[in-house]
Amino acid sequence: MKKLLFFLAVLCFTGTVKAQFSFGPKIGVNLDQVTTNLNTINDKMKSGLQIGAYVRLGSKVYLQPELLYSTGGVKLSNVPVGSPSDIKLNSIDVPLLLGTKIINLKVVNVRLMAGPVASFMVNKQVDYNGTVDATKEVSIKNANWKAQFGAGIDVLMFTLDVRYSYYLNKPLDQQANEFSWDRNSVNVTLGWKLF
Repeated sequence: MKKLLFFLAVLCFTGTVKAQFSFGPKIGVNLDQVTTNLNTINDKMKSGLQIGAYVRLGSKVYLQPELLYSTGGVKLSNVPVGSPSDIKLNSIDVPLLLGTKIINLKVVNVRLMAGPVASFMVNKQVDYNGTVDATKEVSIKNANWKAQFGAGIDVLMFTLDVRYSYYLNKPLDQQANEFSWDRNSVNVTLGWKLF
């Protein structure tokens, strides 16, 4: 993964010596979805917030690193008593996206982007189906890798992105588990280009 990040950085900087530079804050919503391997367990989309800043380097092809504080989690129903049913997670996310403008006009442009995201947990809270003692403890990893891809549109100084994120590793490890799960999310953010 380190080689991939280095390659993306070199590619972008060598190709955009006369690159444009923009920077600004952004805010948005996370829509988390968890899927399990058992039909009896119902999963529910849970929303969270995302706030931070981005830097965009390049013109037609660009590199966009970001620093974001994200909230989200997992909501499950019909789980056995003492199993995790509500997990709240707060993290610092660091996406490094490579993008291209497929429509590039003065007032508006349309973009596609993709890249890796390093995610570092800063707060974790687990509710075990309303019980004090857990029959199966959940271990949540402090550092995770995600992949992200999506599209965006810029109108004047505003930038709107819609992205899909999926974990490259399993962030939630359940000991002695009866089921497995995967957590993915849709992110919608609105940014403001300060310059």
